[in-house]
Amino acid sequence: MAHNFPTTTLSTDPHLSTARAHFAKHGTALCNAAGMIDGEAGRARVLRLISALREASRLDRTTRRKLVTLHRLLSLDPVIDALGPDLSSWILLDPASVEVEELCLLTDRLYDLLVRIGELNAERDARALDLSAPSAA
Repeated sequence: MAHNFPTTTLSTDPHLSTARAHFAKHGTALCNAAGMIDGEAGRARVLRLISALREASRLDRTTRRKLVTLHRLLSLDPVIDALGPDLSSWILLDPASVEVEELCLLTDRLYDLLVRIGELNAERDARALDLSAPSAA
């Protein structure tokens, strides 16, 4: 299941470009990992997120929230929401298995993506503050 990211929507949003690049590289593995934890509902969650990234012109708040929710799912955080996944299947995972190791690596990479998006926000905010500062001249 290869996920090509030529999109119909061009964007200059660096957050969206970063997220698209991440899912172009790890999308299939993320689908498989979410499916391992939450079955078809988890797989569908990632596919909807990939579709939203393809169609977006910027990385909006809803999509950011979905990225965080996916990270929480992959982190096996049981407090996603009241209608969250049934995590009883992950109890059967062997912590020493290759699948769990891959799940941990994917979760770490997704966390790195979230941090990078946050850093891009900080850089943009710093530039905006610098532009709004009155000059002494």
